[in-house]
Amino acid sequence: MAKRRVQPKFFLFLTILAALVGGVILVAGRLSGERHDEAAAATATPVPTAPSAATPTPAPPLPEGLSVSASGEANPSLFGFSYSIAVKREEAASYTRESPISFGDDKAYTDVEGILTFGGNNYRNSFSYGTAAVAQGTLREAWAKDIGGIDSWTGTGWTGQPLIVRWPDEVRPLLGVGEAFRAKEGFTEVIYPAMDGKIYFFELETGAETRSPINVGVVMKSTPCLDPRGYPILYVGQSIQSVNERNLPVGYIYAYSLISNTELARFGGHDYFSYRTWQAYDGSPLIVDDTLIYGGENGVLYTTKLNTSFDPATAALSIEPESLVKYNYTGTDYSESDAAGKRWYGIESSVAGFRNYVYFTDNGGRLQCVDLNAMSLQFVADMGEDADATVVIDESYENNTIYLYAASQVRTPALGGDYGYSYHRCYDGLTGALRWEEKWIASTGDENNSGGTLATPQVGRGNVSHLVFYSMNLTALTGASPQQADGAQQEGEAGAAEDQPAPAQDNAQQYALGGRIVAYNKLTGDVVWTIEQAADYWSSPVLVYDESGKGYLLQCDRSGYLKLYDALTSAELASIDLGSRVDSTPAVFGNALVVGTRGKGGAGGTAKIVCITIG
Repeated sequence: MAKRRVQPKFFLFLTILAALVGGVILVAGRLSGERHDEAAAATATPVPTAPSAATPTPAPPLPEGLSVSASGEANPSLFGFSYSIAVKREEAASYTRESPISFGDDKAYTDVEGILTFGGNNYRNSFSYGTAAVAQGTLREAWAKDIGGIDSWTGTGWTGQPLIVRWPDEVRPLLGVGEAFRAKEGFTEVIYPAMDGKIYFFELETGAETRSPINVGVVMKSTPCLDPRGYPILYVGQSIQSVNERNLPVGYIYAYSLISNTELARFGGHDYFSYRTWQAYDGSPLIVDDTLIYGGENGVLYTTKLNTSFDPATAALSIEPESLVKYNYTGTDYSESDAAGKRWYGIESSVAGFRNYVYFTDNGGRLQCVDLNAMSLQFVADMGEDADATVVIDESYENNTIYLYAASQVRTPALGGDYGYSYHRCYDGLTGALRWEEKWIASTGDENNSGGTLATPQVGRGNVSHLVFYSMNLTALTGASPQQADGAQQEGEAGAAEDQPAPAQDNAQQYALGGRIVAYNKLTGDVVWTIEQAADYWSSPVLVYDESGKGYLLQCDRSGYLKLYDALTSAELASIDLGSRVDSTPAVFGNALVVGTRGKGGAGGTAKIVCITIG
């Protein structure tokens, strides 16, 4: 069959027609675009102060039925460990919780907007909520409030992270705050216990006092927690023990109604079940399945069923705590105090929770895993020395496990003179097996300021999801001349003894000391970048993210500065002087960062609570 031939005139006609149609479409598009731009300009609104929570790429859940089975290197018997359980004040050979409890993952800890406990959730992996619009890379003060002290304990201390909560609509009208705040949609409150014995309350946006401070009357340098269900109940620990009418040392966890601003209950006192006489609480509690969980500096792990009742319709709020169920431990070379060559009891870290297990480090340099439903020890891992930094949990979907990131301080001069190693370690959370470690030379310091790592590490998300970040204190600076460094460790001269650094010793070798931030590849332990400076870090690194997932690192130091870095490259973007030393860890809500200062060291400013806008 013959093919039909198309004439050239026909191609010319098609070309002209296509040009005409394209021109019409182009003109219409431009007109439409201009009208769209005009409409957008007419309806533009200011950037809201309330952030939306970042939406990470969904990951497959870890399988059900995961359980802990100690590896050979984490067998408690290797460390001479044994444990005891107390139920209703009586020791018990075994225990089975009547109503089993179990944590969800970090995202399931609470639906309430904000930071409700140290590290934000049971994985202790976030000091920030929502996203931050970091347009210019700037830091500026939004508001500040002066606070006081008790004796030498001034300002806010370690860990001292504030809580920031956007109260649910059904709870806000019931709160014991000013009427204007009860009526304000999106009302967001800062809650900050301080070492002057008071709990402070501010509106995040303006810094206005939302209610009168609650005067607890004891030093509080710990981080509190709110009920993750959005119930208006605050729990906070006493950080320096006091003496009761029987001349016994006592410390308490307090529960306060934020409807009446009155005490609901207190836990603790003088616990004869503890091996250590020191009674205090530096960690931040967790709440799961209406059960409160917290560790004591006396070396006891506490749990109690709260029997919480809250009716928003009537504003009725109560708790009826059951008798404490307690766990304590002992191991080789442990003693009730830090005697030379001995380990000592005490949980200063905040317990981290995965399903029915909690993980914590202790003053004796061990990392423990305890099954909450049996109050039984599962494994023990070696941290080297005193470990106050909180364990951070990170899920591994590829390997169907969790990883634990932990760090230690330096208490004994293992290297001779005044120096030892601070270890940064990653463990398999289901076996206790060590995956990787890195060690850094640091000073032993003194009993109030040991070198090494007190700050809690943070695992990255977004474009830094492959990294984990650690901050260090009194560490030997790379390539520095062998002498004592200037900086925050020198700035406590006007303070009390608890603030004084270790003096330089006449050793064969001396190092310049200061602070170091380290970013590791979280899977391999390879060092990706480091930052060093003369001023030390007690405050934990804080990571914030913009809407695209780009990560920024915020770090406070003991010379009083807050600095902003690109978390991927370590490039410094901004810094601001907060006026005096910062030992506390900030909390961030959107573009607003809140932290307290000590009123010692640095530029010599007063102790205060300050809000910084990240821009």
